[in-house]
Amino acid sequence: MTSAAAAIVAGTMLLTGCSPAAIPGTGSTGVPATVFEHIHELVLDPNDGTILLATHEGLYRLTIGVEGATAVVGPIAGLDFDPMGFTLADGIAYASGHPGPTTPVTFGRPSLGLITSADGGKTWTNVSLTGQTDFHGLTVMTDGDGPPRVFGYDASAGRIERSVDGGVTWSSGAVVSARDILAVGNQLFATTPDGLAISDDGSATFTVDPDAPGLYVIAGDGSGTLAGVDTTGTIWTRVVGEGWVHGHTIDGTAQAIAVDGARLYIADDRGIAYTDDAGATWVVLQLHT
Repeated sequence: MTSAAAAIVAGTMLLTGCSPAAIPGTGSTGVPATVFEHIHELVLDPNDGTILLATHEGLYRLTIGVEGATAVVGPIAGLDFDPMGFTLADGIAYASGHPGPTTPVTFGRPSLGLITSADGGKTWTNVSLTGQTDFHGLTVMTDGDGPPRVFGYDASAGRIERSVDGGVTWSSGAVVSARDILAVGNQLFATTPDGLAISDDGSATFTVDPDAPGLYVIAGDGSGTLAGVDTTGTIWTRVVGEGWVHGHTIDGTAQAIAVDGARLYIADDRGIAYTDDAGATWVVLQLHT
């Protein structure tokens, strides 16, 4: 296995800290404004309560301070790769996508394959498919009794790829047109043009849930709570053992979401915001201008 981090240490590019993101101005509310071309994923880091932003320009970290004050730092380690697929499981970050203009060649070209980080994105290791695959979605199942099961959505092939050994080797799952994928327990969810599809057999087959809303993006937390936004911009939530409940609407198009109990974080046309009441009221953390 080739370590992308080792090549950086050897002299290609060694940047192990976080540099402040450019803050071009503030909105009328005084909330900081940070321009990202696109945010692919919002992932809560349970270790410190920050939010990892997988953006077109690299991986950033958003800290929520007292009285709603926020700070964004990144790209972490100065790395400008584009993490099209990104997730965090048991302290390990999993990413895929493609390199940016200054990304070391050791990360893989034209695609990153699967890379992982055990230090919050400061250093990365090539795991598999280096130079071959650009997963547009990643999700991980862990049960503590074996290696993580990793699922990636290969948009170029239009199917789910699956690994039962932490991403080292892969086999093909079902062909499905997925906008977003999410593993919860032993179930795999995929948002598709036909509706919310669910797999109970590790992505071999999917069945559309006729009782679920037609979600565009989906997220879950460790308690089993699910949240999503449908194609009309309406928020939907579901707690364990109950049905889907609709809330209010977001501002424009949902880019990415994360959920923590009743709190839903979202990146949409206004920037990054959160709601504790399914969209009735919002706290804006970062404006997009």
